[in-house]
Amino acid sequence: MPKTQSQKFGRVVLLGRPNAGKSTLLNQIIGQKVSITSPRPQTTRKNTQALFVSSKGKIIFSDTPGIMHKVEDLIGKKINLKTPKELNKADLLVLLIDISRAKGEEENRVIGLARNSPAKKILAYNKIDVAKGKKDYLSDYNFLEEEFDGVVAISALKSTHVKSLIEKIFDLLPAKAPVGIKKDIKLMESQKSPISDQSSDTYISEIIREKAFLVLRKELPYTVSVEVKEINDKGNIIVIKANLLTTDKRYKKMIIGKKASTIKLIGQKARRELELVSQRKIYLELTVISDPHWPERFV
Repeated sequence: MPKTQSQKFGRVVLLGRPNAGKSTLLNQIIGQKVSITSPRPQTTRKNTQALFVSSKGKIIFSDTPGIMHKVEDLIGKKINLKTPKELNKADLLVLLIDISRAKGEEENRVIGLARNSPAKKILAYNKIDVAKGKKDYLSDYNFLEEEFDGVVAISALKSTHVKSLIEKIFDLLPAKAPVGIKKDIKLMESQKSPISDQSSDTYISEIIREKAFLVLRKELPYTVSVEVKEINDKGNIIVIKANLLTTDKRYKKMIIGKKASTIKLIGQKARRELELVSQRKIYLELTVISDPHWPERFV
């Protein structure tokens, strides 16, 4: 009789500069949205964990914030500290490279972090769907390949070769389960879907913040946050009240918009997605508050 392949377990950290596609990749791997995305750098502000389960085993994936260069604001400085801490937990890391952009200082910083990690490493070339002609910078990164345990070219957005990446990850994970991993997996499995370490409050606040970024684009100041103040399940409807925090009164006017048109649009987009995820009717009340000190409370 053929020998039954034993399951593997491990922690995999996704590493890359801002907008490399880490959050998009995590959502594709898990098969549902667990991490918000937008064209804004460092849309991901905290390490987000999600559990992937297959016949081959179970993996806790960590989506990390992109490392930014020459950060001057308090939020950016705090965010830049989160990724190195998460790397210390990795059994394997995936360095995601956006080959549609030339290599710069941000890329050099994440490459340095990868080199300093003792974990197994996969080099993942992302955005092969858009890296064409003058936007193809693959040759800028080929020198890295000999430093990695595996190389794969993918499109996270189109899900091209994502399955091949997962196969390679399982191949490289340690045969023996790392200390504490099964306990952590069991804890995540006890939570509601999506299988993530995010609380309901955090998940809702992230969806609202994503919609604010997408509606306002470059007009929105980076220092904006969302605090969920109330979640009240009334049976036939879920009532959610949340505050959008910004650091300046002029930004508050921008977020509200003429005759409250902008904040209404943000609320509509957030409510629709929350209703789709929860399969419940949602009433969402958003209030914009100017608070110059909220970045000091960010952890």
